[in-house]
Amino acid sequence: MTTYGDVYYKLQQEINKMPVPYSETKSGVEQRLLKHLFTPAEAEIALNLNIMPETLERIYKRVQKSGITTTRKELEDVLDNLVEKGAIMGGGMFESKGKGKQYSLAQLAIGMFEFQVDRLTRDFAEDFEQYTNEQFHKDLLSTKTKQMRTIPVSRSVTPDLRVESYNDIREYVKNLKSDIAVIKCVCRQLGDIIDKPCRHSDIRETCLMLSGVARYIVGAGVGRPITNEEALAILDRAEEAGFVLQPENAQKPKFICCCCIDCCHSLKVLRMHPKPADLFISNYYVTIDLSMCKGCEMCIDRCGMGAISMEGNVAVINRDRCIGCGVCIQACVNEAHRMHKKDKTHIPPKTHDDMYKKIMIERFGLVSTLKSVSRVLTGRKV
Repeated sequence: MTTYGDVYYKLQQEINKMPVPYSETKSGVEQRLLKHLFTPAEAEIALNLNIMPETLERIYKRVQKSGITTTRKELEDVLDNLVEKGAIMGGGMFESKGKGKQYSLAQLAIGMFEFQVDRLTRDFAEDFEQYTNEQFHKDLLSTKTKQMRTIPVSRSVTPDLRVESYNDIREYVKNLKSDIAVIKCVCRQLGDIIDKPCRHSDIRETCLMLSGVARYIVGAGVGRPITNEEALAILDRAEEAGFVLQPENAQKPKFICCCCIDCCHSLKVLRMHPKPADLFISNYYVTIDLSMCKGCEMCIDRCGMGAISMEGNVAVINRDRCIGCGVCIQACVNEAHRMHKKDKTHIPPKTHDDMYKKIMIERFGLVSTLKSVSRVLTGRKV
């Protein structure tokens, strides 16, 4: 049985086995984040969870073997409470047909952090900021395949671009047949809590959740269900505010984030890089027709990547920094900006699961990934 002194370190090591790294730091801030979400006893139980969902019965057998004294009902109550706190995944919303409730560990992001919507504390927010600055920005850039991709805002999409269905997000949302929900942006909430509010907009309900994720977050009480029309209206308001559209990096995304450089940790991390265009997953870039540019500088104010500057009386774009979001096109009243498709385009993985499999293989290798999956499927701990 683990002790209070090392249980959080061991839990950090377990979470670090998931697709997105959760690396340790010299300061130990990653353990402080876990202490906000898990008591020592809860952390000890969480050590028996896997990186993929498992039934309560399977987890209970593992907990018993670990030496923890508890009943099946007591274990279920602990796990449900951890789900309620946004510390792990699972519960009734994770129920598999005929198998009952299932539970798994959760990544920091996208995962535990986003589940803190409407319950962020200042201490957690400050520790998350420290961890992002100290380590997590490195982790987010460590794999070739990212969790999110950037797509152009609707006004920048013209028929000649021949935009794929998964990049034309308005059409995708308009035709979606499954559940849609919206949650408040946890990044903007964090900014409000640490007295660094968003300068772009006072809109907070901007993150769209789709399909199974929508049902999960509604069931967890984190978001509210909305119609296709309401989702399109949210996208309209986000574009007017100059937000960057970042869906999940899959052809059938389970979420769409509407982000700004003030608040989005992903954008802030990538902006630090000298060539953000090399790191963002985007199929587009923008040019400026100098004959039409009036030098109003509105696009410079809107560009979150610092890709636009003035040369004489006209604006010019640095292709190394342009991520093809089209926000500058939305801002240009003179219609001097043009969106173009890159010669080499990125085709996202088909599904959420395909994306994370790809990340796991990039991070751990094919053989190690297959071994991990095999261990989970056969009831063993990864």
